[in-house]
Formats: sequence, C-alpha cells, structure tokens
Amino acid sequence: MSLKRFNILLVLISLIGMLALFAYFDKILQQNISASIENSILRAASDLRERERSDFDTLVERFAQYEKMSVAKLKKVAKAASQEDGEINLSAIAREINANVYDGHYEISIINDRKVVEKSTYKGKIGLDFKAYPYYSHILDRLTDEDGVYKISAPVFDAYTLDIAQSYTLKSPKGYWIKVEHVLPFDEYVGYRKEQLKERFPSLVRLDLFILTANNIQYINTDEQKNKTVNNQIDKNSFYASMLIKDLGLTTPQDSTAVETIALRFLQNDMTSVVDTNNEEIVYALTTSSFEKTADDFMVIGKMHFDESYYMEDYSELKNLLYLFVAFVFIFTLLTFILIYRSVIMKISMITQQMHREEPIQVDGYLFSEFRFFVKRYNLIFSNWQDEVRRLHDITTQDELTKCANRRYFNQKIASQIDLFERYGQEFSMIMFDIDDFKHINDTYGHSLGDHVLKLMAIDVQEHLRTSDILCRIGGEEFAVILPETNRESALFVAEKIRKHIEEQVYIDHETITISLGAESFSEGQDFNSFYAAVDSFLYKSKNSGKNCVHSSESVSS
Repeated sequence: MSLKRFNILLVLISLIGMLALFAYFDKILQQNISASIENSILRAASDLRERERSDFDTLVERFAQYEKMSVAKLKKVAKAASQEDGEINLSAIAREINANVYDGHYEISIINDRKVVEKSTYKGKIGLDFKAYPYYSHILDRLTDEDGVYKISAPVFDAYTLDIAQSYTLKSPKGYWIKVEHVLPFDEYVGYRKEQLKERFPSLVRLDLFILTANNIQYINTDEQKNKTVNNQIDKNSFYASMLIKDLGLTTPQDSTAVETIALRFLQNDMTSVVDTNNEEIVYALTTSSFEKTADDFMVIGKMHFDESYYMEDYSELKNLLYLFVAFVFIFTLLTFILIYRSVIMKISMITQQMHREEPIQVDGYLFSEFRFFVKRYNLIFSNWQDEVRRLHDITTQDELTKCANRRYFNQKIASQIDLFERYGQEFSMIMFDIDDFKHINDTYGHSLGDHVLKLMAIDVQEHLRTSDILCRIGGEEFAVILPETNRESALFVAEKIRKHIEEQVYIDHETITISLGAESFSEGQDFNSFYAAVDSFLYKSKNSGKNCVHSSESVSS
C-alpha cells in the first residue's frame, strides 16, 4: 500500500470516528441538560410547595384560634333565633356577632327540615338544596341524631367571593338547622396568583390549587369568578377530580371514591412530574395536610406548570461551546492530514524522484512551518474572542457613563447577598443616594456638564469604598452601594463619610452640590422588594428633611 492510499484510508477512519464522537457527546449533553432542567423544575416546585405550605398552615392556625369563638357565635345565633316568634332577622343578628370580629367576618344561614337554605345573610346561597350534594347533606345527617355542634374543620373555598370559610352547624329544637361560617379573605393569607409568584419563580406558567376534604374536591381558580352557580361549581369539582385521576395514571377501585384514591396516591408520594406536549413540565405536589381526626382530614394539592424553555437559556451557551469544540477538532484533524500530505508525503515523493534521476536532493522550506502559522492564527482568534466576551460582559453589567455597575448587576448582586444571608446569616447593608436638585444642574448648565458631574462623583464615591463594596447606578442621578458583611452602624458611618466628602468637592464653579442618602441593613423576614423599598424610603425621607443628610431606621445625620 502506498503512502497516499494509507493517508486517504486514515482520513476516512478519522472522519467516521469524529462523527461517532460528535453523536455520543450530543446524546450525553442532551441527557444531562434534560436531567438538569428537571432538577431545576423540581427545586422550584419544592420551594413553591413550602411557600404554599406555610401560607396554609397560617390559615389553619387562624381558623383554630377562632374555633371557640365560632362555636360561641353559633350558640348565640341559635339562642336569638329561638326567641323570635316571627321572621328571624338574620341581618341584625349578623351585625351583632360581627361587632367584635376584626379578622374576616361571619355569615349565617337557616336550613329548613327539607335541607334547603331558606334564609341567609349571603343571598347567593338561598334555595341551595343540600340533599343534592352528599357531602353537605352528610353534615346535617350527623346532627339529626346528635345534640351538638358539627364542625367542618377543613377550609372550604368560596367560588363566588374568592373567600375561604369554616362552618359550624347546630340543630335547632324547632326542626331546622343553623349554620355559621367564619370567612377569611383568601388573598390575604395565601399567595397563589401567578403575577404574585412570577418574580420569585420566573419559569412558573400557572399554579392551580385543589382542596380535598372527606369525599369532596374543590378547585381554587386563580381567575375572577363570574356567573358561577353552585351546580356549575360542583360539576367542575367532579371534572377536576377526573383530571387528577387521569394525569396521575390512577384507577379508582370499586370500594373507594376518586378523592380517596387521589389522597392515597399523595400520601405514598408527595410530588410527581407529568410530561406535557406544550413544552411545559407539570408538577403535582402535596402542599399541606391534617390528620388530627379522620373526619377532619384535608389536603391541598398544587398543580404547577413550568416553562421548560426558560431553563434552556442556561444551557444554550454550553451546548454551543460543545458543538464549537467538536467542529474545531473535526476541522483540525482534517487540516492535520492535509498538512501531513503536503509536508511529508509530497516531499518524500519528490526526494524519491530525485533519487531515480540521480540528481542532488533538495528540500525547500521548513518542515511543518504551516502548523506554526495555524497556531498563530488560532491564538489570534481566541484572543479576539476573549476580548469580545469581556466587552459583552461590560456592556451587560456596567453603566456606560459612570463605569460603575448598572441596575441589572445591582439586582443580581442583591439577590446573591440575600441568599448568603438566608443560608449563612451573612450580614449586609445598602446605601442609596441621589444628587440634590440635579434637574437644576441640567437645566442651568446643560446635560453634558450634568453627565460630567455624575462621572466625577462616581469616582469620588468609589475612592471611599472597600474593594468588596459595589457602587451601582440604578437611575438617572440615583446610586446604590452594596456593603457586604456590614451592619447598620457601619453603613451609617460610610454614608456620612461619603456625604461630607461630596459636600466638600467643587464640581461646578460657584455651585455647591450635595447628596441625600438612605442607609439600612438587611434583616430577617425581608425580601428584595421590601428591603429596596425600605432603603428608598429613607432616601426620600432625607430629601424631605432638607436634603444633604442621611436617614436610617435608627438615626439621622446631617
């Protein structure tokens, strides 16, 4: 076999090997990306579940605190109703029992001996026939042979008012039933709307909540309820029970109800993913449950829709780099064989021909000098690529005018500091300031000189900060300083030092320029928005207190 044929065969084998290697890497990468996306979604679902669990625990605790009061209110209504011979004035009774209630309110219903609501302080429930709904009819059946109060301990969502209520029922000696409901506004206790959760869980598409109580299931719709009837709501609850059974791949046994089957499934596994064809990942999670009494058992199940494409942004660069790497190796291998052919095989052939002619052997050029050129070219391309990456990083994180960090980097850094505080208790503080009467400067001297003042001030402030401190421009003339591992007192000291230094500078002849500042340290129970709003309020307090001063939650300097 000649050297030329051997080189061609080696090239073909190498190309086939490279294609196989590319396919293998692509498969491994896709598997790792899919696993990483699923883990990210499950982490988000777990965090969201804990948030909802905390909200519902608070709600249940609130109902528990009012339990004795609710029973007393029920007995008071029963006593007032039994003393009236004519028509019972429920409105007057309702006003009386709600007089000292500051958290929610009470509603009253009178149910006749045919289990039909004939009078109610809530007009939408008049005419409701409890016999048509076994779950509600069962409540009254329990009171038929008992002389006591029956409590529905599980929260019941009201599809008309978007409230959540807990009911207490009492059998009247006159043959009818009296029901008192303690109603709490659902929005004040449970953050379940998508717009409320979108900032913390940006990949969340939709959140649906289901409450399972005894043999009943209720769907908590996140949209406003309009033109809803009780029959319509009961039918929808049945539909959603069937939907959960189908999504979870369950089969309802003959001796069990759909609700019991769903509850048993979540007791065995409290979180499960369901693949969806609309580029969404659906996660079902048990958010809370109570098992103090068998009759009082309830569950709250969250159905969370996450956008998988949101997480692809984190891996697209890695995927592109892998493809670029494989393509580079592919091209490099091909060029290597070409260079070997031109630098070795052709020169050997030329030497062989010269030997047959019996002429002196002459070898022109430096062997593999082309490779040296290729390395230089590659280093140049790589250097340009690094410069471009640094340039793009500066564009996305640096303010173009002042060269300090921009608002995007500020948001990222604050989120990182909050994470360190929640994980390890690492304290940090923030100073916000802006230039007093900056509009006057722009209007009097022009925007060009105003920009000059901003640049010089940023330089002066930076000189009074540590290397770990971060100066950010978050608005036109508004700046923020993030101070890692700094308490409130130290933040006030730094703020006052900056204020005095700026006051002493002369940025414009015959013009005194000052700044107003707000300073505060991050504390337990705060989040990004509340912390930002707190420091911002201290800044504007300084503005409204004569300017050129510092305010915080404990002290002020001027």
